[in-house]
Amino acid sequence: MITTTDSFTKFRNNYLAVYLTVMMSDWLQGPYLYELYSQSYGFNMYDIAVLFITGFVSSAVFGTVIANTADVWGRKRMALLFCCTSSAASMIRLSGNYHYLVFSHLLSGLSTALLYCVFEAWYISQHQRKAFAPALIGATFSTAIFLNGLVAILAGIVANIAVELSGSLAAPFVVSSVTLGLAGFLISSTWEENYGESMTNSSGSVLRNMLEGLVVLKSDINILALGLAQTVFECCMYTFVLLYTPTLEASIKSSTGSEAPFPLGYLFSAMMFCSMLGSLAFKYLSAKNILTENLLSTALFVAGASFCFIVLNTNNSTHTIFSFLLFEFTTGMYFPSIGTLRAQAIPEQNRTGVMAFLRVPMNFAVCAILLHVNSLPVTQIFQICALLCFSGGLTILWRALDPQRPHGYSATKTTQESHEL
Repeated sequence: MITTTDSFTKFRNNYLAVYLTVMMSDWLQGPYLYELYSQSYGFNMYDIAVLFITGFVSSAVFGTVIANTADVWGRKRMALLFCCTSSAASMIRLSGNYHYLVFSHLLSGLSTALLYCVFEAWYISQHQRKAFAPALIGATFSTAIFLNGLVAILAGIVANIAVELSGSLAAPFVVSSVTLGLAGFLISSTWEENYGESMTNSSGSVLRNMLEGLVVLKSDINILALGLAQTVFECCMYTFVLLYTPTLEASIKSSTGSEAPFPLGYLFSAMMFCSMLGSLAFKYLSAKNILTENLLSTALFVAGASFCFIVLNTNNSTHTIFSFLLFEFTTGMYFPSIGTLRAQAIPEQNRTGVMAFLRVPMNFAVCAILLHVNSLPVTQIFQICALLCFSGGLTILWRALDPQRPHGYSATKTTQESHEL
């Protein structure tokens, strides 16, 4: 006889198997992307920034439309589309042709929009459909982030070994493409399809779904507050992704006078270990009945402090690395916090679409910062990141302390209620 606990465990493990496989593919592309472009292909910082900007614009413009289709056409289908577009982007990066790489980042933008919307929306929908306890959503996200840290550590080691064995900085992207093939197989063979609307309305208008999502955003200040927090934190996170390698190289050169290659794969693994510790901290503090919004605001404040430490320690490589590790600790707290609050605040029928719209300002904010990588000192960029994180933390704290706000983020408005407002 299968109990509810057994049924949930099987369901959760299936989701985690897919989630961790797709995240493995994503992490494999991280440690050596900047080095591939700068060392192997000879692009300068501005050229690399333009490639990153292409991906963010693609995610904001095209990715939003694609992600909105998931609520209408099916989240499983869009998850499979992610596997195809992300795999294609990885393989194109084996070419040093700049125009091909621009196209690869267009595909990556689409993929990123799907990665950070579709998988979470699919899980929450299935969780609610199967009538599991709502509190288990936060527990699943915390477990996912913790295991994601282990996967990221493994990805950094695998990327380092792949580069050492092949002698090519492009090798991790081949491994990533293979991993995406496995993820596609798991999704196609084990996942059920689900929609933002009822099955009878699954052929509904994508445009209507987008407009309804905008109405929900406009009329719910809790979702807007979460959107601001998401924008500032993830804007800073993606800026950090581009700048941490050259920042570390400059710090090492300043403190030791050496330009010897640094084992970036192992550094990446160490940072992901700290992210894993952050997810454990979230799980422990949540068990102590600390409000999730307070954990989110704490993560934002500590992230702001970590950027201040980077600015103050650019000439000390050891302190710089410590600052990197501290920031990654906050990402481990941030993702389960924001995921739990989004699950409570966003109505199911427009979940993927609303989540996609929340990423739009973040993408354009990153573009605005990266366009100035040549004109602004790195320290000034990190100062901006610190201010953004502090402002996000204050916004969430303000919502948590607002006496007029219902307790928690659970009072979700439906599309119909939002229209009435």
